[in-house]
Amino acid sequence: MNISKQIPIVDATKITRKEFESTYLRPQKPVILRGLWKQYPAYDKWTMDYFKQSMGDIEVELFSSKQANPSETLKVAHAKMRFDKYLDLIEKEPTDLRLFLFPVFKHKPELIKDFGYPKITGRYLKIPFMFFGPAGSITRMHQDIDLSNVFLTQFAGKKRVVLFAPDQSELLYRLPFNVHSTVDIDNPDYDTYPGLKFAEGCTGLLEHGDTLFMPSGYWHHIEYVEGGFGLSVRTLGASIGTIVKGGFNVTIRRKFDDLMRAMFDQKWFNYKKKIAFKRAEKAMQKVNKNNGGNSQPAYN
Repeated sequence: MNISKQIPIVDATKITRKEFESTYLRPQKPVILRGLWKQYPAYDKWTMDYFKQSMGDIEVELFSSKQANPSETLKVAHAKMRFDKYLDLIEKEPTDLRLFLFPVFKHKPELIKDFGYPKITGRYLKIPFMFFGPAGSITRMHQDIDLSNVFLTQFAGKKRVVLFAPDQSELLYRLPFNVHSTVDIDNPDYDTYPGLKFAEGCTGLLEHGDTLFMPSGYWHHIEYVEGGFGLSVRTLGASIGTIVKGGFNVTIRRKFDDLMRAMFDQKWFNYKKKIAFKRAEKAMQKVNKNNGGNSQPAYN
């Protein structure tokens, strides 16, 4: 597995909308936009202390990747806690509990005034979410089911991000009917998952004020290097086909997967894993054929 390639970083104040859309959006290439949110009050205003003081008394639902079923989307919370106590926890103590897809604006609507939707592109889905996590916690590798483009901005702490393009899905052992994989890219098991030897991705580090543009369908593995939080806004997929497929994933494919899992549980999971391994084997054969029959990965 090769993830040595770095996600490019550009100064958001020096790139035009035309340049961004021609270089990154239309070709669907990831980039870190440094300082994109400097134009908004949230850039300096949103801190741990600010959220503790302004909405610390609300109860939040927390999720643990360690306790999660690897074959399904996290839906049922593993713990509940006052928001200010949780923020204290992720600043000071080790924990695996994360707060994700948090609709903070439902609890404090006036926060909407602290930010906008950068004019670097358009077609925003104006449903922003926040993500909070402690140092060392992991967001397991997955694709976003709606296949939207994502702008993920970091406000506190640091995150390590590893991305893989959608064309790497088979080599990453994507489970059919959903958007997950069972591989651990931090500790790759090449004996069990030989396709990982051929997978190629890229890596980046998000710090305060950095915005990651993550194109539609990109696999992402995120590690909180420090306790902190970020916010994501989305835009429609780059093509009509992508938009339709994303809608199908959300409305039909996920419901079918949920139904089959409820009916067959482990048998369904094992069936999906079997398909994933068959697809990975075909993908490896294709790579080998493209490499002139060389059984080794295409990089040194």
